Amino acid sequence: MIRKLVVFLWALTTVLAAHAAPQAVATAADVNSAGELRMLSQRLAKAYTQWGLEVTPAVALEQLQDSIKRVERSLERLRPLVTPVPSAAAPYERLVAEWSALRAVVAEPADRERALLASRRSLAVLESADRFAAALESAVEGGRANAVNQAGRLRMLSQRAAKAYMLYSWGAETAASRREMESASDEFRRGLTALAALPDNTAETRRELAEIALQWEWLGTALSVEGAGSYRLVVAEAADSILVATDRLVRLYE
Repeated sequence: MIRKLVVFLWALTTVLAAHAAPQAVATAADVNSAGELRMLSQRLAKAYTQWGLEVTPAVALEQLQDSIKRVERSLERLRPLVTPVPSAAAPYERLVAEWSALRAVVAEPADRERALLASRRSLAVLESADRFAAALESAVEGGRANAVNQAGRLRMLSQRAAKAYMLYSWGAETAASRREMESASDEFRRGLTALAALPDNTAETRRELAEIALQWEWLGTALSVEGAGSYRLVVAEAADSILVATDRLVRLYE
């Protein structure tokens, strides 16, 4: 009888301790999903501009529609995290509002002025998504949430640089578009260098980083060719290739 009582009390203590222990309210996967919204904002604006320029328009339209679906699916999935992570509430609400404004722009056929407006709206979505991802990252205990977030920015930067190039080659605010392209390119290089310097990179992540560096050199060369409309297709395809590779990198860190 005493032995049964001791076993019961031990089991009860274990259950109570498990419930009392602090539970992580967000995961690295959540940070990845929130960070992916940054990329999707730029991929959508790039695809919309590419559609207007008639650079593989069928592919561009498919990317545009796919980006819209993925953003809305992610926003719905991440909504429940707003309550347990109070710091994420304001960025999330702002993100939803900015997303609605961007979606309204790309609902109409693309011309140069609407593409420029879509780019501006996409940057507002990017900023809110970045703040939302940072709030979720702060709620993750341990793991590789910071590396996931850093690698996730590379996905976004590949699409942002390509988007800015498309606008630049279309003659849409060329000075500003060129600055954005160069800024995104510089940040991509710095981010890649920072990730490569992480002491706990595995052999697999090092291989992926080396592959991305090679692909980036290809894209960087195309971006540097000034005013060559014929390089639009090269830029579009290179950016898509880097997006696939950087997404693999994020999954490895996740």
